[in-house]
Amino acid sequence: MGRFLVALALTVGFAVYAPALAQAAEDTRWQIEPCAEGTRALWLPRVDRAGTDISCTTEDARAVAVAEAIGSGSLMRMANVAVAGAQQVSDQSLTPESPCVLGAKGAIGNDIGTCVAA
Repeated sequence: MGRFLVALALTVGFAVYAPALAQAAEDTRWQIEPCAEGTRALWLPRVDRAGTDISCTTEDARAVAVAEAIGSGSLMRMANVAVAGAQQVSDQSLTPESPCVLGAKGAIGNDIGTCVAA
């Protein structure tokens, strides 16, 4: 658990102090891809490299992926868990009308959104 907290602190610190990398473009919109019934858009920690992926899945499947990442002892995978959690929380404010950065992905309600040219 201690390593997880260190990874979380590093990730949150980077997110708080990092400058904005991109600005929302004016001529963009969210293209919505609905998730199947019983699933929702959830950010998942990657297994093989740093980062996250968004997928239509269940809360149970996400919980398994998070538990495996934390149990792996890998600082990278534990950091991925922290980033996935932060992305999920951040996406709670997204709506289909929210400004976006071309190519970005997000959880728009229960569905996956991709920022495309308007």
